[in-house]
Amino acid sequence: MINGKKYSWEDISVMLPHGEAVDIQGIEYSDGKEIEAVYGKGSNPTGYGAGNYSAEGKLTLLKEEHDKFIAYAKRQKTSLYKLPPFPITVSYANEDQPTKTDVLKSCKINKVSHSGSQGDKQSKVEYEINILGGIVRDGLEPN
Repeated sequence: MINGKKYSWEDISVMLPHGEAVDIQGIEYSDGKEIEAVYGKGSNPTGYGAGNYSAEGKLTLLKEEHDKFIAYAKRQKTSLYKLPPFPITVSYANEDQPTKTDVLKSCKINKVSHSGSQGDKQSKVEYEINILGGIVRDGLEPN
């Protein structure tokens, strides 16, 4: 943190397969690992068991950025859902600090939603994604 400045939306850059996303209004991503308490004698856990890891995300794009993604898929001669798994790179760059980068590895689009209503000043398209390769947070592997 320099002079009290925290990371804000203007400090985030998102790279999609077709290039840097300019007409993007949001990105969300999360992951988790199944952890379950294991019980033996008594009522307290004696340990734990670990299950599967999973990760998912969401992009909110303006129609213009969505159109760039469509053009990219057309150049690949496929649909959005049949694109090979691709990375999404999210970089956080704050003044006078090293850039922090998260990589969403092997993403697949599983849902695309369009919305529009009377009075809207912009047209948004939401992508839901499965992150099959996990989320690498500033070089830290998820598993």
